Amino acid sequence: MKPLDNLSAAELREEIRRNDQLYRQGKPEISDTEYDLLFQKLRHCEAESGEPVPPDSPTQHVGSDLSADSKDVRHQIPMLSIENVYNIGELRNFGNRVQKILNAAGKKLQETAQNVQAKWIIEIKIDGVAISLIYKNGKLVQGITRGNGIIGSDVTRNLDMIRDIPQTLCYRTPPPLLEIRGEVYMRNSDLVLLNEKQPKDETYKNTRNITTGTIALKDINEEKDPKKCAKIREAHQNRKLHFFAHSVGSYDGLTAANHWNFLKEIESYGISVTPHVQRFDSFDESAEYCESFYASEDNFLSELDFETDGLVLKVDDFAQREQLGATGHHPRWVIAYKVEKYEATAVLREIRVQVGKTGTVTPVAEIEPVEIAGSTVSRASLHNAEEIERKDIRIGDVVVVEKAGKIIPHIVRVEKHLRTKELPVFEFPSACPVCGETLSKDDGGVYIRCNNPECPAQFKERLRYFAGRNAMNIDGLGERLIEQLVDSGLVKRFGDLYRLTKKAIKEKKKAKLLERVGDKLIDNLLQEIEKSKQRDLGKFINALSIRHVGNRTANILAKHFESLDNIRKATEEELSGIDEIGPISARSITEFFRSESAMLDDLVAAIGVQQKPESAAVQPAAHQPLAGQTIVVTGTLERFKRNEIESFIERNGGKVSSSVSAKTSFVVVGSSPGSKLAKAEQLGIRTLSEAELTAILNASAAE
Repeated sequence: MKPLDNLSAAELREEIRRNDQLYRQGKPEISDTEYDLLFQKLRHCEAESGEPVPPDSPTQHVGSDLSADSKDVRHQIPMLSIENVYNIGELRNFGNRVQKILNAAGKKLQETAQNVQAKWIIEIKIDGVAISLIYKNGKLVQGITRGNGIIGSDVTRNLDMIRDIPQTLCYRTPPPLLEIRGEVYMRNSDLVLLNEKQPKDETYKNTRNITTGTIALKDINEEKDPKKCAKIREAHQNRKLHFFAHSVGSYDGLTAANHWNFLKEIESYGISVTPHVQRFDSFDESAEYCESFYASEDNFLSELDFETDGLVLKVDDFAQREQLGATGHHPRWVIAYKVEKYEATAVLREIRVQVGKTGTVTPVAEIEPVEIAGSTVSRASLHNAEEIERKDIRIGDVVVVEKAGKIIPHIVRVEKHLRTKELPVFEFPSACPVCGETLSKDDGGVYIRCNNPECPAQFKERLRYFAGRNAMNIDGLGERLIEQLVDSGLVKRFGDLYRLTKKAIKEKKKAKLLERVGDKLIDNLLQEIEKSKQRDLGKFINALSIRHVGNRTANILAKHFESLDNIRKATEEELSGIDEIGPISARSITEFFRSESAMLDDLVAAIGVQQKPESAAVQPAAHQPLAGQTIVVTGTLERFKRNEIESFIERNGGKVSSSVSAKTSFVVVGSSPGSKLAKAEQLGIRTLSEAELTAILNASAAE
């Protein structure tokens, strides 16, 4: 094929049709991401040409899964595709489009700004096969594939084999008509078991192709040959398909008026719904969740036993969906935020464990180096001991490694059919690999922990966090230097950091306990440590690595109690009464300050009486130009990250809010702002750029 940029619109249409055919045959040549790029390129070419778009163009139709011998059924409501975006800018543009339509509709109906504001649902996007289930008076009467969005294939009998799909709804007086739409999928663990039974040259590569093929099998009731009938039944039994509901089609008698309540309602009927559903009061909050989700290693993706390919954002309210409507290709009230996902197979060389800052002992897979998405990968996350056991991961196995978004690669499954000999089961250590302390498992949890507060590995991780940007921000105190300072005995507790001298460091260097530590590095380090004494209370609390206390909770504590002494004296009941601090966090905070009292006394003494952290917690009113003002931030900023601008505002006396209201003083606006800007303009609230805000504060400080 010619390079994408060199293809004409006609060639792009032909290429898309060819790939559609290969997909229906279960032999795709390109990834979903590459297919989407083809589709986007065709749309761009057609828009740029200025010529009429042929009615048979793929952009005018939903991709079809119809086969030549299918029994055609017309959908009562078109089962359209979902528009895809791949970056946060495109996602925010979508949110702005939705808000403009709702604002226009609201003006016609004379609604208040509050009524126009949409609530949003976020679901994980299951990588399976779209299916529509028709229930009449609680009985399943028909199951239909999406087809081309207008006409689908009747696959009712094949869906009867899926245990997740109830034949009768568990409800005394079910709706007269209910069309539930969702995704049929196969679990990764079942793919592993299925491939173990297959000849090596006939194994299946992914779960979606198997799902597509299984749903398309000939109706078992129409097969007259007993042998073929037995094979079809066996295929269904071996493949063990499942179903998650995620949408509603046509209905009569449904009580829910929004998607959130719809999911709760159908769950009460005995229908399995998409897990890990989130609800947000604004699009900005939804976009921030999407952006942070794939940038974080600490998400639930590795726990899932099925394939996903993004997140789906939906307007919650059904009436607002009606106002938004649809194009010929997709609804305007829903979008898929997708990430480029890449897979490769590699041999697992070793499983080693590492100790985190709160004592959590986590396994890491060392794999034969393999190229994934243009970079060489030699390590993959295993998250916890239960994941190793659940996926039956053993040293020497060929494993499927996946990289999606910014998260580190993780192991999806083991290619057990390639296991040519018996491999030993991995035994998780019973003692800490660093200090030898007996390990224990969290009550009711999956994490295994070293509870020795003096464990050097824990302290190194805590020290690395202590020096981090969201904590004491000690530039130059990196991982290698931390290793040397701790191993040489110079730093055994946080307070030792503030007692470091150039003489002591040079003595350790002379004894060859420190390497590559020159005079300039020493001077810079000591200067950075001195500067860190002026950090505010929120950053100081965050730096302590208290379990269940992150940057936001630390700032809440600092603002509420105003001094370190007050926080240390707080009872569990007092802490639990603070908004956003639950009983688990409250217990963890009180336990920390009780058990770490000596460490804190030492640290405060080392920092110096005149520079105790509490002295920086609340500036005098004269130095708080934002005192009494409520500020909202929207869009992407240039100078600050989101947590940094919020901390900056709070240090200057302001209160940060996540939503715009009549009480908002002003809105700080970055690039690609969301619906908060539109609402601010609607309410006549002042807006400032990032530069204007800092200029005002600088001018105030100079007075």
